[in-house]
Amino acid sequence: MDFELTKEIKAIRKEARRFARKEVLTRIDEDVFKRDLVIKMGQLGFFGCAFPFQYGGSDLGFLAHSVVCEEISRADSGLRSLFNLQALTVAYTIMEWGTQQTKDRYVKDLVVAKQLGCTCFSEPNAGSDIASIETVIEDKGDHFLLNGAKTWISNGTVADIAIVYATFDGNLKHKGLCAVVVETNQPGWMTRETPKLGDKSSPIAEIHLKDVSAPKENLLGEWGGGFKVAMTALDRGRISVASGAVGLAQACIDCSVAYANNRVQFGKPIAEYQLIKGCIAEMVSLTEAARLLVRRGAWLNDQGRPFTREIGISKYFAGEAVVKVSGMAMEIHGGMGYSLELPVEKYYRDAKLYQIGEGTANIMRLLIADDALGIKKANRKRLHVHSEFQSLE
Repeated sequence: MDFELTKEIKAIRKEARRFARKEVLTRIDEDVFKRDLVIKMGQLGFFGCAFPFQYGGSDLGFLAHSVVCEEISRADSGLRSLFNLQALTVAYTIMEWGTQQTKDRYVKDLVVAKQLGCTCFSEPNAGSDIASIETVIEDKGDHFLLNGAKTWISNGTVADIAIVYATFDGNLKHKGLCAVVVETNQPGWMTRETPKLGDKSSPIAEIHLKDVSAPKENLLGEWGGGFKVAMTALDRGRISVASGAVGLAQACIDCSVAYANNRVQFGKPIAEYQLIKGCIAEMVSLTEAARLLVRRGAWLNDQGRPFTREIGISKYFAGEAVVKVSGMAMEIHGGMGYSLELPVEKYYRDAKLYQIGEGTANIMRLLIADDALGIKKANRKRLHVHSEFQSLE
């Protein structure tokens, strides 16, 4: 494997870094959703790395997506979720599984951030267990009708387009799931923002669906094939989640190095004390390891090779790493880390989400362990049209 980034990826990384410093960091104290920044990122092509030109992309691939996502998360982890929602779990899922009419209608608008998207998996009684989804989809002949409730939906209060996962028969579990694209500007789509610990610039919502409709052509994949759609979406979504964790871990290193070099105690900078050096060394090592793991997973996806196992490992490791790194950053900063005057407390709050979102740490452990023990192989043959997908049960 060549660890050197291409000149094209380096160029877009440079642009993402410039944007993060000039546009994102200067407004980091605004703990609100900033739609204007999202639109600018879309216009600059940050969400389009993995998409072909016809859908507003640059065709640079998933490794480029990972690199750009890391740079933005380094400035504000809350904006990391947009790389999922404008790209991998919404737009790319529509591009991979949708009808041509659905692709033409939604994908480019999402990639360039003309419209915002969200993915509706979780429910009050269904989190990691997607097969237990209770939201109901009914075939009404000329359209679908959806009723139910969703929770912990990123972008839920601001999305124009949603992929909703629902069941036509709960007794069938995963075999009854369907995925459908829904436009949110209708009376039955009702949202309420959920207050949360971190990632304040990324709204999360409870959503209630009452007789929400969708045209028949908005079905993704086959009727009853929603579980397969979900699994492929989650695989790719973990690229941006793991990349975001790496970016946030790097931010913790950046601020800790600066603080250690400037904070003087007992007549010298605390950077000269061995315990501080030990913390910095561990933070750097964990972050570099996580970076290599996630880039390997993204690279495998670019090669069209199986990557579920590898991206699961990277998502798990990066999530654990950023929580530990942010805690060590708090220790290095001492009392100032606990104050609201420096960003390290924000990093500490934001980090925890990486152990939870897009597959919890325990779910990732199960995936990795089942593969190692020969109980259930994580990787499966990569196929490019949904009618050819192998059984994912």
